Amino acid sequence: MKFGIVFNSENKKAKDLAREIEGFILQKGHKALGEKSLVGADVIISLGGDGTLIHKSCEFASLGVPFVGINTGNLGFLTAVEAGDWREATLQLLRGEYFVSERITLAAKIAGREVFRAVNEVAIKGFYRVVDLEISVGEERLLRILGDGVIVSTQTGSTAYSLSAGGPIVDPSLDCLLLTPINPIGLPIPSLVISPDSEVNIKVIKGDDISLVLDGQEHTKLSKDNVKISKGEYKIKFIYFEKNQFIKSLNAKFGLSNRLVGK
Repeated sequence: MKFGIVFNSENKKAKDLAREIEGFILQKGHKALGEKSLVGADVIISLGGDGTLIHKSCEFASLGVPFVGINTGNLGFLTAVEAGDWREATLQLLRGEYFVSERITLAAKIAGREVFRAVNEVAIKGFYRVVDLEISVGEERLLRILGDGVIVSTQTGSTAYSLSAGGPIVDPSLDCLLLTPINPIGLPIPSLVISPDSEVNIKVIKGDDISLVLDGQEHTKLSKDNVKISKGEYKIKFIYFEKNQFIKSLNAKFGLSNRLVGK
């Protein structure tokens, strides 16, 4: 079996753990591949937090290889196990004792130019002043937003920026796109859940210092541009060792099972 290993090179803990895992894999008679030679890998191990898993899985989505996240950071909502459990996790991978969760990605195109890709969300936001955005789905005009911007997210991104802006939590098995306004002025505008096959067209009507933000990273400035956002060409695949991993992660992050609602 061939294991790819990726990590943030600035994360010393992840770097040290990568060496340890590589030695263990070789000892078991299997191959370990570095980031520059991932073609042919059966599984790719991502060492770090959710950020590392998101960015690496997006970067290498075209390979079609499932990723397993081992958390060495602070936030581990999408990762499968904690760093201390890497040995048992590796053995489970070797035994084929795991589940694969496939999720859609996003592609954003600005005025027909370069395509940008994201796993969680594409956000169009103003940093200092209110922006005016016109949003259409397909050819049908849907919303006019005056506020801080808008988020278009996948089901994976429903627990990230979209959630903090008031969007719903979506089960990762449900392919969909979410439209979530950011601090709209006037009457509240609810987040909308639409088909994953929809094309979202966002026209910048007015605003200064507007940015296109992909998975939390600012990528380019926008002027009076048209941005088209749709389902990406490739899906990403995350490995988990329990079928109810999503529910467990929700409880760990939000403590839902301990909340009393409607008393």
